[in-house]
Order: sequence, then C-alpha cells, then structure tokens
Amino acid sequence: MKKYPLFILTFALLGCSGNLSPNLKFADEVPEAWNSPLPNQESFTGKWWEVFSDSLFNQFFNQFTDSNPDLLSISQQVESSNLLAKINGATLTPNVSVSTGGSSRLQNLSAFGFSLSSLGLGGESPDSSSSDQVVSFTSDNYNSTLAMQWEIDIWGKLRNQRKAAFKNYEATNNELAYLRFSLSMQFATSYYSAVESEMQFSLAEEITASLKGVRDVVSERYGRGLTSSLDLRLAESSLANSKLQLVDRSIQKNRTLRNLESLLGKYPSATIKVSKELPVSIPSISAGIPSELVKRRPDVIAAINKIEAASYEHAQSKRNLFPSFSLTASGGTSASELKDVLNGDYSVWNLGANISAPIFQGNRLKNNVYLKEAQFNLAELDALKIMIRAFSEVEQALFIQHQIIAQLDAVKTAEEQAKAAYDLAFDRYQKGLVDLVTVLNSQNQWRNSQSIKISIQNLHVNSYTSLLLALGGKF
Repeated sequence: MKKYPLFILTFALLGCSGNLSPNLKFADEVPEAWNSPLPNQESFTGKWWEVFSDSLFNQFFNQFTDSNPDLLSISQQVESSNLLAKINGATLTPNVSVSTGGSSRLQNLSAFGFSLSSLGLGGESPDSSSSDQVVSFTSDNYNSTLAMQWEIDIWGKLRNQRKAAFKNYEATNNELAYLRFSLSMQFATSYYSAVESEMQFSLAEEITASLKGVRDVVSERYGRGLTSSLDLRLAESSLANSKLQLVDRSIQKNRTLRNLESLLGKYPSATIKVSKELPVSIPSISAGIPSELVKRRPDVIAAINKIEAASYEHAQSKRNLFPSFSLTASGGTSASELKDVLNGDYSVWNLGANISAPIFQGNRLKNNVYLKEAQFNLAELDALKIMIRAFSEVEQALFIQHQIIAQLDAVKTAEEQAKAAYDLAFDRYQKGLVDLVTVLNSQNQWRNSQSIKISIQNLHVNSYTSLLLALGGKF
C-alpha cells in the first residue's frame, strides 16, 4: 500500500510567507486508506442528519440549531472574532481624525511686572494703591483641525501583523465550527439515547405484563393442586423484580428526556415525544475511504491556521528591530471669532516626517523574537498532536462500527433462539413436562437479548455519529 508522510498530509495547504516553515516529523507513516475493515456497502449523499430517515429527529434538529444557547453563543463568538481581527489588522491604514474646539482665557500682566502706574495709566490719584491696579485682558480662540498619522510599512511589519490577525481569526472560526459540529453530534447522541430509554421502558412494561401472565398461570395451577407453593413464590418474586426494573427504566427515561429538552432550550418537564424506534437502516461506509479526508476537519485546519499566524507574528517581531517611518499632517483654521472658524483666511497647517529606531530596551525586542519562535514551534507540536488524535479517532470509530455490525447480527440470532426456547418451555410447563425455573430462565434470556439489541442499535447510531465527527462531516 502506498504511504505518505504525515507532514505532507498536514501541511499540504500551508503557504506561510514568514521566516519559519513547518518541520513536523512523525515516527510512522500514514496509510493511503484506513487500516480497519470497512463494510462493503454503498455510500450516501445529502445532509448528515437526514441519513437516519427519521423525520421527527430532523424537526428536533432544526429546533436545536435555532434555539440551543450554546450554538447561539458560538455565533456571537464568531462575530466577535471577526471584529477583533479587523481591529488588529487596521494598523496598516492611515489614522485620520477631526476635531473642533473653542476656549476663552483671562490673562493678567502682573507676572511680568506691569501695572497701571508702570504703563502711565494711573493718573494723579492720591490713592497710591489704585495706581498699582493689575492689568488683565481676555482672549478667545476657536479652531477646527483635520489630522492624519500614517506609519509607512517599509519592512512589512504591519502587513505581517495584519496577516497574523486574520489567520488567528480563521483559526478561531474553524475551532468554533468544529465545536458547533461536535455539539450537533452530541445532540444526535442525546436524542437517540432518549429514544433508547423509551424503548427500554416499553420493554420493561412488556416484561412486567409477561411475568404477570406467568404468575397468573402458576397461581391457577397452584389452586388446582398441580404445582407447589415454591413455583408460586418464584413467580411472585420474578414479577416483583420486574416492577423494580420498570421503576429504574422510568427514571432513566425521564433523565434523558429532560436532558434533551434542555438542549432544545425548553423547560425540562420530561414530556417531549421522541421517535418510537431507533434507526435500523444506517448507511454504511464504502471501502477505501482515503485518509486525506481528515484534513477537512475544522480543528485540523485551525491548527494549520495557527502555524501560519505564528509564522507571521515571528516575522513581525524581527521587523520590530528596524526603524519606523511615519508621516504626520494636520490642517484647519484658528480664529478669535467663532464666525471665522470656517474662513480659509485663518487656515493653519502642519506637515512632518518622523523616524524612530530602538536603541536600548533591555533586550525586550530580541526576547520577543525568541518568544515568537518558541510559539511557532509550539503551534507545530499542537498541530501534530491534533493530527495524531484525528487519525486515532477515525481508526477507532471505524473499528467500533465494524464490530457493532457483527454484534447486531449475533444479538438478532440470540433473540430469535431465546424467544423460541421460551415459547417451548412455557408450553411444556403448562403440560407439566418442565419446571418453572426453566420457564423463568428462558424468559429472562429472551428479554435480556431484546434489551441488549436495543442498546447495540443505539451504539450503532453513536458510532456512526462519532465517525462523521472524526472525518469532519459526510463522505
């Protein structure tokens, strides 16, 4: 079988323009197709939640996507992440602002040694204090200014910052998309757990009714002197145990229904009506699904986005060591009368260019370069862990799916044979050919096989949703 190195699968879409490039190593090689055996059946198409052919589930799933608080929260987080990326990436464009203002000021000249007498304005007043009166005046100023500041991105520092911001946004968006997908799968699991609980409760009711029928037959035979009190006590004990099991199944049913109602944003009253049966015609996976499908997983894509973002951030940190060039400009008017604030004759302007270069910052900038390089290496390792986990989840889901199908075949046979044994034992008991213990044992085996079949059917649904999640969607 042809093999591909893991890093080729992981970073086939990776195209960083930074100074660092991915260098992942994996001790093993990834197969072209998954190793676990796959059921040789036709693949399916369409929306994943429709593969169960359950119209009631489809209705509840639509309600879930519209009203689940966690999903609504994710939508808001995506919007917040998008806005944050735009804010962080806005440094590449000029910063333009407009301002208007006005002021009125009272100023005296005493600080400069001026008074009425020193200015020859005191007259001949005999009161010398009047001649030393402080001189003051008022002034008004009104202005309107348009200012601009723009850092010229000669080294590409701001461009790398912008690219890193939007790669981080893509990573967050993909992580949230995978979380949304995971929550949807959890809803499917919770829904069919509720269906299983309903079926197990119904089965417990059937068992109780069946054992009541056995008890009645034994009681009638005991009244005719055809059986001993031991049989009657065994029948009564089995009926009491079945009632105990019925209460336990009722508790489980109510718990799963309330959990489902909470996911739908409803009051948990345990009154919701779910499907009567579990899906029995789940589409199987066709053989030879390529392992490359795992690259579609949003969490894998997010890991690649983080590597790209870390590369851009590392490039930006190195360019922070270079001088920065910026242009500043302002223009407007300044006048002592408010009516002249829009008069071009009172215009003022300013134009400047600034160059700043770091000289001594206690190695802060160099250590920041080393930090960004370390963060890039961590992003690579995180991506490697996510890839290994993804492969493991797919292989395990495929293996479980295959084994559950084998279990379903076995339990169906067990149920058929156990039912036939019970019917035969009960008929012979009524004819006095076997004892009651044989009847009760055969009945217990038959009902247990029915309960196990329901549980395995639900496991089949769960394993299928786990496989969809592991492969990142339909296939």
